[in-house]
Formats: sequence, structure tokens, C-alpha cells
Amino acid sequence: MADATMFDTEVLNGVYSNDYDIDLSWMRKPTQHQFRWRTLTNRWITSPRRVRDGSILKKAFGNTTPTDVYVSTSSWLNPVDLPRLRDQDASYPILLDHLVVFDIDIPPFSEKNMELARYSAFQLHQWMSQFTEYEFMHITFSGSKGFHLFYRDMQREKFQIPDPRKREESVRSARKDLLEKVLEAGFQVDSKITADTRRIIRLPGTFHGKTGWKCTIIDIDWLSVPFAQWKKHLPKHEFAIAMPMEAENSSIVTQQEEELEIETNAKGTLLSLEVSSHVAGTKNRSSLIGWLPTSWGEPQLAVEKALQYAEEFSLGACCFWTDGTKTLLIVPRAIPREQLIKITKKMGMFNLSRALKEREHDWVRISGEMNEAEDWERMLTPINVLAKETNAQCIWPWSSSHLVLAQRMGLDVQKDGNECSGSPEPSVRIVRRA
Repeated sequence: MADATMFDTEVLNGVYSNDYDIDLSWMRKPTQHQFRWRTLTNRWITSPRRVRDGSILKKAFGNTTPTDVYVSTSSWLNPVDLPRLRDQDASYPILLDHLVVFDIDIPPFSEKNMELARYSAFQLHQWMSQFTEYEFMHITFSGSKGFHLFYRDMQREKFQIPDPRKREESVRSARKDLLEKVLEAGFQVDSKITADTRRIIRLPGTFHGKTGWKCTIIDIDWLSVPFAQWKKHLPKHEFAIAMPMEAENSSIVTQQEEELEIETNAKGTLLSLEVSSHVAGTKNRSSLIGWLPTSWGEPQLAVEKALQYAEEFSLGACCFWTDGTKTLLIVPRAIPREQLIKITKKMGMFNLSRALKEREHDWVRISGEMNEAEDWERMLTPINVLAKETNAQCIWPWSSSHLVLAQRMGLDVQKDGNECSGSPEPSVRIVRRA
């Protein structure tokens, strides 16, 4: 068994033994939630009894071997005999409460994709802090390709609606409204998980049946640190599959992945990471960040021309990357927007100039692109930090967020004594584009 190259669900037989603890203390009232699991025979079972704690849940497993264990995001007066939405004959169930959950999932299974998911989860967590009506609970590593962010809904008026059907409709409507805001802000989350009041989510403390890694509640502070630094602290089965560094075509396919694959193939979209040119924490400052015009030639020629402009406008240190064809430039300075509009226009970077004028910032790709086959294309390679000798002539402060970004992308800028502007975390989003 130890020599097997792929995780075999058979090894989960007996893993939830008497000495294995499933901690449900994070739930206010576990007895109001529905618990479901998939078995080795791919059969779905719903707990026939209320679950008070982990020991009761293990008893509910009986003689079955769960490969994947889930819990409802909503709580109900009677979670055991919960009818389906399309069941018109049964009495309408009474919704008592719900958890708002965001599922960030970036396949295939790899350390690089987990880093993308980590950063997206970090950004979403910060963005959600503006909504005081939602109280953060915890974040969970899913056991596979991403994270689940849990929130409590502090607005209780919906649960005072006497009619059970109207009550659930009101809760569902509120969840959809929040979801729309999240999607409009650029966060790629599983819309079905967030919007559906009847949705189930993987239960923390249980193993993922495709990877052998444990679904685990993690410290929220971990999100501000690169994934590679705390990956080793994530628990897993002794025969769990290895997490590769690079994204690979994988046989690890869950139902959610199948749905994502169908959607992606239908639309012919590409998945990538983008950063905002805006200097986070400032009012009207942006960094010069963008892909150099293809008319400038291949990367070496494009870099040479960019350096001429760097000298002309006293830009200071310039960071360069290439995807093999095009060249990405980041000047990690906090430049007043109106000045940057003029500079980029003179440089011939018209798309950036137009975006700064019309939208006050621009979103720029800073990663490779994942295609329909879940292969990465146009991966970025660092070139170098150049024009450092012009730092003394640059009059603008450093952009804290874009300095951090450059470092995370493999180029460490040795800044001089000039002050830094803005907050240290850049604004990053995961997007799909045709």
C-alpha cells in the first residue's frame, strides 16, 4: 500500500475509529444541521439521527466507510427528514439559521494553484470586512484545491418571517445579493455554494476522498503568508497523494470539477491572476504596470526601449518578466494618476493610459493562463530589475503593495531611502477571460 502512487479510498476503511475525533464545537447547534456522506460504493447516505457531536456522527456511519463527509450550511427545525425543494407534498421545512460560505477552488491540485487560492481567499476576507452584518467564523482548507470561508449572518429579521417558504426565499435572496457583490468585485467563488440554502459543504476534520488530505480549519493569519510556508502543517493521511509544485493534468476529479470543466469548455475561457495598478491605501496613486506594446519587438528589444523611457521620465527601478513572447513591466512607484496618464500616453501604452483615465486603474495579468484542458500556458519568467541607477532621480515614493508583488513574483527590489506609500497588500483577483 505504501508503494502506491495514487491515493486509494480503500485506505479510509476504519479511519474514523473510536479514537478518531471529529470536532463539531465550531457549530452552535450541530443537531440542527443535516449530515451526509459518500461511501466506498459511491452511495450517498443521510444521517438518520440528529448529530450532537463527533461521537454520535461516527455511530451514524455504522458499518459504512465514508469517503467524503458533508454538512448543511443551513440549520433546520428538523434536519433529519428534510424534504427536497421540488417535493410539494411534504410540509415545508422551517429554516432556523444559515452559514454564509464562500468556496474558492482552483484546479488542478498543485502548490502553485493553492497559492493563487490563498491570495484570493485573503483578498476576499479583507473585502468582506466592510460588511458588519456578516461575522467571520473561520477559514477551512478543503482538503484539495482551495478554501472555504465561513460567516455568520447577523441580520436576524429574516428569521422572524412566520411563513417558512417566504422565510427561506428571503434568506436565499439575501445570499444571492451578497454573491452578486462578491462576483462584481472580481472574486471567483462557487456561486452554487453561496446562493443555495440547501447546499452542503465538506465537514472540517474529515478526509478528502480523492486526495487523502484532511479538510482542516486553519488560522486566518496563515492567509497573509505564502502557502509554501505552512503547507507542511496541513494534516493528511499517511498514503495521501503528493501535492505537485506545478499544475498538472490530474485524475482527481470531483463533481464540482466536472461542472467547472463543462462550463469552461463551453465558454472557451482562460483562468489567470490579475493585479490592479492602483496603489492600495492611497486616493489617486497608481504604479506603472502593464504589458509592453508588441510593436516594440521581442522581449530584449522591448526592455531596451522601456529603459529609454525610464531614463527620460526618471522612473527609477523597473521590473521585467516575459511569457516567452510579450514583456511585463512593473515600476513599483506611487505615481499621481494624472501624471501617469500623460507618461503612459507618451510611451505608447495607450490601453493603460485609457484605463487610468476612464476607470482610475487597470487590471493587468501577472500569471500564466490555464486553458480548457487545465494546462498552464504563457507562464511568466523573471528577467531582472533594471535602471536601479535612476532611483536617485525619481521623485515619487515607492508603492508598498507593488514592491511586495514584485518580490512574490521573483524580483526583489532594493529600495533606497525614499518613503513608501500605501498598504503592503496589492489588489489581486482571479478571472476567466475568453
